[in-house]
Formats: sequence, structure tokens, C-alpha cells
Amino acid sequence: MRSRADLVAAFHRAMSDRVTQATDLWLGYEHGQAGNLPVLRRLLHTLKGEAHMLELLECGDLAELAESVIDAARGGGRPTQLTGDSILGALEALGLLSASAGEEAALDLEGVKATLRAAHAELQGGGGRGPAADELAPPRLDGAAESVAPPRLDAELGARGAPPDQAAPAALDAAAVGALLQELQRLHGEREVLQRRLREAQRMLRALLVEIDPRGADVDRFAERITKTLGYGAEIERSLGAVRADWSSNEFAAGRALGELDEVVQKASVVRTERLLNQVSLAARSAARMLGKDVEARVEGTGLLDAQVERRLEPALLHLVRNAIDHGIEPADVRARRGKPARGTVAVTVVQTDAAVRVEVRDDGGGVDFARLREVLAPSVKDVASLDDAELVPYLFAHGLTTSRSVGAISGRGVGLDVVAREIGALGGQVRVDSRPGLGTTILLVVPKSLHGEEVVPISSGRFRCAVPTHAVRSVVLLDEVLHTPDGPRVRLAGEPSAELVPLFSLAALLGDAGQPAPGDAALVLHHAAGLFAVSVGGYENPRPVSLVRSEELPFTSPLVRGVAPTADGEALLLLDVERLFACGRQAPREAPSAAAAELKREPLALVVEDAPVARELLCGILRALGLRVEEASDGREGLALARATPPDVVLTDLEMPYMGGLEMVAELRRSPALARVPVVVLTTAADEPSGAALRGLGVRAVLSKQRFVEEELRQIIATSLGGA
Repeated sequence: MRSRADLVAAFHRAMSDRVTQATDLWLGYEHGQAGNLPVLRRLLHTLKGEAHMLELLECGDLAELAESVIDAARGGGRPTQLTGDSILGALEALGLLSASAGEEAALDLEGVKATLRAAHAELQGGGGRGPAADELAPPRLDGAAESVAPPRLDAELGARGAPPDQAAPAALDAAAVGALLQELQRLHGEREVLQRRLREAQRMLRALLVEIDPRGADVDRFAERITKTLGYGAEIERSLGAVRADWSSNEFAAGRALGELDEVVQKASVVRTERLLNQVSLAARSAARMLGKDVEARVEGTGLLDAQVERRLEPALLHLVRNAIDHGIEPADVRARRGKPARGTVAVTVVQTDAAVRVEVRDDGGGVDFARLREVLAPSVKDVASLDDAELVPYLFAHGLTTSRSVGAISGRGVGLDVVAREIGALGGQVRVDSRPGLGTTILLVVPKSLHGEEVVPISSGRFRCAVPTHAVRSVVLLDEVLHTPDGPRVRLAGEPSAELVPLFSLAALLGDAGQPAPGDAALVLHHAAGLFAVSVGGYENPRPVSLVRSEELPFTSPLVRGVAPTADGEALLLLDVERLFACGRQAPREAPSAAAAELKREPLALVVEDAPVARELLCGILRALGLRVEEASDGREGLALARATPPDVVLTDLEMPYMGGLEMVAELRRSPALARVPVVVLTTAADEPSGAALRGLGVRAVLSKQRFVEEELRQIIATSLGGA
């Protein structure tokens, strides 16, 4: 039987899928699918029962209040805008509670509960028969702009399912796939025939070699052997020529069939952005209602994305919209003092290019509070007061950073923008920030349309052949002059109204070779999170699409390389991480990062074994921020298998886990010579803390309490463990 901690962890793990299911059920009801309501009620009832049994009181209370609203709607009340906002707000709050497991008391949920009670009272007081499915008007914000697109009504939706412009991937064309597979099977059969013909030509060649062997030659039969040899040679040449022609035709046909098959599969994985943008509108509506702010959400544009890209883009985009409403849009009285309209604006714009999709999130709020950011960073960042605003922007995406002075239902827990950086970075995309105090903030996300390949600009520098994503390149310039300043080399961008000076780095120096930017060099002007920078290169080529092997699939790691693209000549292009490139260049020469980037060094590997998904994500984020590679497992059995396959440099493990506990896993590790001395750090609660003798016997380096968890303490323990102390 699993422990209560395991059950709570399982409850929280399942919450995301349940919230998604419940949200879809409610939106379907708003679309006219009346049968969704009893299913939603049963789901909320199950959530309520489980939460109360596990003593998760806030989850249980929210589910119970939401269930009462559904009961009132089923009992004859007429759903309104308030009904939809209360249900969606409750579901979002349940998701937030599970995403911050163990911090229920810190979340202010009274606003959500008050909205649910108000919706229940409204439904109870409205009386009358509930509307039929085709009479249900979609919820609208009173007085809100029409650009906040509510769920679309469709009288035939119940019979047809989702509308055709929703973002579900297109169904795989079974007939097309079947035909292409048959063609490939036919071509494979042809190749077997060609192989037999080649073997016959090989036999004839061996016979020819026997005929021309001078040993034991009979002079009287010399003319006969010459004639036979010429005949064999002509037959072999004819046979090989025919095989070569047929092989070429077969190879062309096979390549075409494989290309068509790839196109069919990719087409099936491509989705439109309408569903994603609808989720953004709903998130904006829910966040504004929860925070009591008057916000107009504008969603414009459309695009096509690989389904995997959309799945990573969605959490990043939702975080940005919620963050804009919570942190960006000022309260009504502050906006009035600043002479702004009472209603704030958050605009999301999608633009598709040939190589990428650009998503812009813009608000007219107060902008980033850089003074508060400096205050928060002061204890950990040296000379933070001397950094200008642009240099502070990357810190906005640091794990665990929050500038909020209080913890609320949406923000204040240090989770948010680091998710944006992680998700967009995993796609090989970029995040760019432009914030102006008092005027608002614009955040631009640039992501590839597909993970199957990427368009890049090949560049060379000495012995290195590299590439950067096309979407990161602003322009290519020829250096007329290199300006030397106390902060390092700079280049003046020609044609700029303000004659902007941007940092200039030598790619050769960043990669470990000698060299500095010089007049006459070519340089690429690249975007980074807060502006522009330039790198001088030995040469460059026109943009071209490439297929990538991403860094996590490589046998080595490098802080600058995020993938490798094979080339036609058998070599490879190193795809550079533009943000890391800028970070390395900015540190030089004080910390000499170019020396570290010279070799493709192996970063230390940490193994995190934790069954609670939120705790596991927190630990992994901390370790990645320290520059470690991280593998993660949800139980001791999985952790043991990962450690045996790739020995880690340090292990962090929980104790109480399903299948195999932490102590049992550590005991198994110690039986392996390769893992006997790996440092182990145990995370525990007071209830499951073992004796000190048991831990010392297993060579555990340190024990951390989950109730009194201090991130800096973990950082110090990891640094000590990896240093061999």
C-alpha cells in the first residue's frame, strides 16, 4: 500500500489532466454540448472526495463549491458570464494548488471562492428553466471589447465534434500512408533483385580473373582465352551498367516515396494556432476576473505549428499573459493617476514567416520594475546597482526569482518566467524583451515551425564550422571600424537613426582560438533577450534548411552548442545557442569563458529521484541553473536503472517512493563498483527520516528537510559534493 505522501503526489500528478478535461467539458457545454454537464459534475465530485480524504482542504473546498455551481446550473439556473468565469477560475486555481503542492496556506483563494458563491447565488436566484443547448449564449465580459473572442457557437457542433479550424492535428491519411508503404515494399523487392544481379556479376568477374591468370597458361589456347576474356568483360560491363541505371532509378523512387511519407506525417502533426489563442483569451479573462482588474485582451493573427512546438509554446504563452495582467497592468487608481484609460490592454499577436512563428505579448502597464529587481538581486549579484536595465533583463528568467512582495493565487511563488525561458529554449527559439517604465512591456517569442529541421545561416571561424538560426540574425555587416571602449569592442550599426553601438565579439575567441574583431571582417548582428550584439566570423553562407541532432542526443555537451547538423560532404555544422554566445562574450575577459568554451567539455551529471512532480521540477531547475546536466526519475527502480546506464556525479533522492524507496536504491548503488563513491543527498520529511547510523552506513553525504528546504543550502552541498570535499 502506498503512503499518504505517494497518494498526494499521485493526486497532484493527475490534476493537470483532470483540469484540462474539466475545462474542455465546460467549454464544450458553452458550445452547446449539454451532455457535458453531468460528466463535469461527476469529475468534480471525485476530486472533492479524494481531496478531503487526503486532507487537501483547499482543493476539496474549491471542488465542492464548483460542484454546487454545476448542480445549480443543472437544476434550472441560467448560466451567465459569471458562471463561466467562476468555473474556469476554480479549475485554474485547482491547477495552481497542485503546481505548488505543499503551499496551500500561502495561496489567497478567497476571491475565487467568493466568485463561486456569487455564481451559485445568481443561478439560484435566477430560477426558470435552463436554456437548451442551441440557446446558450457564449459568455462575454460586460462591456469588454469584441476582440476577446468567446467560444464559438455552432448549432451542429454536438454532432460534428470540434470545428475544423481548431488546432487538433489533422488525422493521418491512412490510404496515402498505405499506398506509400506498398511502394516502399515494392522498391525493397527491386533492390533484392538488383543484389542478385550484382552477385551474378561478381561471379562472372571471378571467372574472368581465372581466365587472365598467366599461371599455367597454354600457348595453343591463348587466342581462345583472349576471346573468352573479352566476352566476359563486355558482359560484366553491360550487366553493371544496367544494375547502376536500375539502382539509380530505384534510389530516386525510394527517396521520393520517403519524402512523400515524411510530408504526410508532418502534415498530420501540424496544427493551427486558433486553439492555443483561444486558451490565451480564456486565461486572460480568468486572470483578470481573479485579480479584479478591467483588462481588454486582444488576440490577432494565426499560424501553423508542429504539434510538439505548440505543446511547449502553450505554457510559456499562458505564463506571459497571466504575468502581464498580474504584474504589468496597474490597479485602476494607479492608472488614473498616470492618465491612462481605466481599462488595461494585453495584446497577443501571431505572425508566421517562412522559417518561424513570432508571437508578441504586449501590455500597456507599468513596465518592469527594475528598481525592485535590483533590490531582489542585490544579495546574490555583485555590483547589481551598476548594471543598466538591459543587462538586468536576463535575470527576469532566473529560476525562483519573483519581484512580488506577496504570494497570491497567480504570482509570488518564483515560478513563471523561468518556465518561459525553459520551454522556448528547448524549442531552439528566442525570447526578446522590451520594457519601458510607465508605458508597458513587449515580449517577443520566436519559435521554429517544426522540430524536424531548422533554417540556419552557416558560418565559419578557423577550424570550426558553425551555424546560427536564421530567426536570430538581424543582418550581416562588413566591419569598417571597430570602436574600443572600456566595456570592450563595439560596432556602430550603419543606417540606424540613433547610430546605435552594440557589443562586438570574436567568434574565434569565444570558441577558444586566437583572434579579435578587425576592420574588414564580416560580422553577424544577432538578437538576444534584451537587444543586439555582433560576432565577427571568418565567412558565412546563404541561409539553408538543415536537419538537426539536438544537444541532448549527443555524446558530449558544450555550453555553446545546442545541436549538430550533418552536411552533404560528411562533416557537421555546430548549431550555436545565441543566448549562451552573448553570455560568454559579455563575461570576457574577466572570467575568460572562451577557454571553457574551447573544448566540448562534459558538464557534471546529476540524478534526481523524486516521485512528487512539483518537487522534482524544482530540484531539476535548481541544478540546471548551476550548470549541471540533469536526469530525473520518479521512483527508486527507475533511478537505479538510469544510474547503472550512465553513472551520475551526484544523486538527489527522496526516501518514500513507489516500487523502490530511496534507501533501498542507495544500497543497490553501493553494490556497484562504478557507483560506490557517488555522492548522495537525501531529501526527507520528519516522518520518514531514518537514523543517522543507517545513512552513514550508506555513505549519504547530506540530509535536507523538505519542511525547512533552503535552496542556498542545497547549492552549497552540491558544490561541496562535486568538489570532492
